[in-house]
Amino acid sequence: MRYKPNELERLSMTFDAPMKRLEDEIMTDIVRRIRINSEITRSADWQIHRLYELGMSKQDIEKRVQGLTGISPQEVRSLYSQILEKGYAEDEKIYNYKGKPYIPFEENEQLQQLISATANQTSESMQNITQSLGFAVKNADGKTEFLPIARYYQSTLDNAMLGITSGAFDYNTVLKKTVAQLVNSGLRTIDYASGRSNRVEVAARRAVMTGFNQIVAKVNEENADKLETEYFEVSWHGGARPTHQVWQGRVYSKKDLETVCGLGDVQGLCGANCYHSYRPFDPEIDVRTYTDEQLDEMNRQENTPVEFGGKQYTKYEALQRQRRLETTMRAERQKIKLLQEGGASEDDIITARAKYRVTSAEYTRFSKAMNLPQQRERVTVDGLGNIGVGKYKVTNNINKPNVKNSTSGSVANSGNSGIIKSRNLSSRNLPNGLRTAPNHNLTDEEISSLRNDIVAIKADENVFKFNVGRRTGYDDVLDEIRVRGDVLPDLDSNHPRDRMSSRAALAHEYYGHRANRGTKVPNGAWNDEFRAKLYGC
Repeated sequence: MRYKPNELERLSMTFDAPMKRLEDEIMTDIVRRIRINSEITRSADWQIHRLYELGMSKQDIEKRVQGLTGISPQEVRSLYSQILEKGYAEDEKIYNYKGKPYIPFEENEQLQQLISATANQTSESMQNITQSLGFAVKNADGKTEFLPIARYYQSTLDNAMLGITSGAFDYNTVLKKTVAQLVNSGLRTIDYASGRSNRVEVAARRAVMTGFNQIVAKVNEENADKLETEYFEVSWHGGARPTHQVWQGRVYSKKDLETVCGLGDVQGLCGANCYHSYRPFDPEIDVRTYTDEQLDEMNRQENTPVEFGGKQYTKYEALQRQRRLETTMRAERQKIKLLQEGGASEDDIITARAKYRVTSAEYTRFSKAMNLPQQRERVTVDGLGNIGVGKYKVTNNINKPNVKNSTSGSVANSGNSGIIKSRNLSSRNLPNGLRTAPNHNLTDEEISSLRNDIVAIKADENVFKFNVGRRTGYDDVLDEIRVRGDVLPDLDSNHPRDRMSSRAALAHEYYGHRANRGTKVPNGAWNDEFRAKLYGC
């Protein structure tokens, strides 16, 4: 039985969507509870309320997990049967050629029993996954610890409320810290025997493919015995890891499959994240799919590096980079959703969306340069739709907690938005829609606040030059962003461009213009500005 890599990949990802949905629901619930309880102002009041809140969270978790564990053995059996029947049918011509009796898939009782038994085993594995859920967090000593989900709820809510009620942190700071911790960990399941934890979708893929490979191995062995051959041909696919590239596409004995290809080992043939398959091969009647010369040439092409961004990539390295970018985009989309659910500041949400767009644009450019098909379905499996694209609309959240603003002199830096408020209009030369006049020299206080904005959007501080040049903008030749008075907004104006925060203006230059340095679009062209607004907005 032999399968195409994309068929095996689709099979392994069958339960990605429900697992990601469960992860999203649990993370959103944590953020929602912090948001609701942030109105509590005294730690004593939280201690009274926490028992109720933690009790309710436990009930909600159990309901959500029970909804997922409805994956029945019958569903898994149907999943296996659909793909197994296709591979099984391809062996019929070999049986016919050798005059051996061929039993149709539905009539092969022994195989049907094996599929049923394996489906039961896989279903139990899926339930074990959802019964040991939690998050990985770093301790004070920097070591990572797995916390079961109930304990994680308790510690996260306690720490968040302690920070808010004590005045040590404002709500927005607590929210961002919690969201970062959730996204960095992801919902995980632990194997208590080994002490290792994995993201739930990774564990689900492993459970599905373990059962599938057990069935395929059994069928291949029986087919080889009936066809009286001890040889097997292994499939070939592009982008194979280097340790697999050396043996793919060739013919081996049953013993060689184990000693050379690593069949039965987690890192070998049909092991973790391996999309190779194999089938019985009779040297007397079968013709190899590829000759040794063809395999050597294909592998040579695979290993010929292609340059992107000053770095060389082989086909395997390019695929690994593509997978990492997809993982980054999923995390960034998740962060946007949680910040929105938590009622984070507009600037924090805009910054998160800008980062996602930058990564998405890099993914497109990289995939085209490497001649790789984009696999956006890997990113949108989270079910969040177009959360990172389109114009972001500020919603009036009634439940959003009040965040106190701190003011200093003539400049006030909003604790939840990073927007520098306008000074007296009489002290500025301000045309409508053109923000503060560019010839305004930024004060030390204003520069200090702007530096905080630069840190907030996680930009390179060395790129920004204050009170240099004629107006705020990016210099493509010197690779520097010149910041003048027009970076400041005018909150007394109703013009949308006047009201755009300084943080958004800095992100426009950094993530919109600088991120696209060296492209063929002329500096200052309308499509250059459109692109900058799209990626930096």
